[in-house]
Amino acid sequence: MTAIQPWPADGLESVPICPVCGHAQREVLYTDLTDRVFNVAPGTWTLYRCTQCESAYLDPRPNEATIGLAYASYYTHEATDHPIVRRKGVVRAFVHDAMNGYRNARYGLNRQPSIQAGRWLIPLLPSLRAAVDAQCRHLPRPPAGGGRLLDVGFGNGGFLQLASEMGWNAEGIDFDAQAVEVAQKRGLNVRCISADTFHEATAQYDVITLSHVIEHVYDPVGLLKALYAMLKPGGMLWLDTPNLDSKGHARFGRNWRGLEPPRHLVLFGGQTLFGVLQDCGFVDLRRLWRGLSVFDVFPVSEALTRDTDTAQASRQGKPPLREILAELDEMLRPARREFITLSAIKPVSA
Repeated sequence: MTAIQPWPADGLESVPICPVCGHAQREVLYTDLTDRVFNVAPGTWTLYRCTQCESAYLDPRPNEATIGLAYASYYTHEATDHPIVRRKGVVRAFVHDAMNGYRNARYGLNRQPSIQAGRWLIPLLPSLRAAVDAQCRHLPRPPAGGGRLLDVGFGNGGFLQLASEMGWNAEGIDFDAQAVEVAQKRGLNVRCISADTFHEATAQYDVITLSHVIEHVYDPVGLLKALYAMLKPGGMLWLDTPNLDSKGHARFGRNWRGLEPPRHLVLFGGQTLFGVLQDCGFVDLRRLWRGLSVFDVFPVSEALTRDTDTAQASRQGKPPLREILAELDEMLRPARREFITLSAIKPVSA
């Protein structure tokens, strides 16, 4: 096994208090964590859990000058999308086309090939419907003329393109200059920003989305407050992040896919995140379901447990019974889902 190189000593910063609630009382959750998913980040890491709000955070953590070392080979630097279902064989092709039929009817898309009856068939299959709805981030139809949508931390830009096809005037911002360059080459309306830029815009957007972003930032509460200000009254925030209270974390512990040190600086449980959003002023918080996430998270977590190649972790369409049961459990017990997926509204009177 290759020795883990240390993180640059001058590239670390101490985190003596919880970055979510500010309390100092904590307990060690895991020690000697390493980047075993992408295998690019040096360093070993300690994850603490706050005894006050029960969020988890790294201490020490990479500072902003060196955090780029953790993203040397990251998916945001790829120009390809990752579809939910691959068209392999007659059954998969039928499911793919039926999902397109549902996408087109529900979200105003024109994805082809499609089966029009999918608008009725897919809702009968809760996991598939949840997966499609999450891919489209549970968006409403845009207002006449197209509403303004902002995707914060837009990855490789795949969702921005999808939102534009849905009729939204979609924009993206990111801290990663390389990710911005990839998206700009695709012709997307994106820009690279600094943390201070969030405080320059108020009440501009109808929708703001963050997919697997909040766990990567140094000041998650400050970010959410800034996004609240950037939304128009009545605007919607959509957010997705790993769930520290998930069944997968309980089962796999330090080998759970959602930990991903050192890129994930802060991890939330659902109750804590809901409380933070309410403190920011958001109302009408709704817990949503991604669907099919177990079949992504569990194989990688098992590979980490066995210390085998995570890139080869796949069920090839044949998940074991325990994962099928876990998927059913996700549907019935929202607090145990692998991801916290939610929407929240800025009050009209704000």
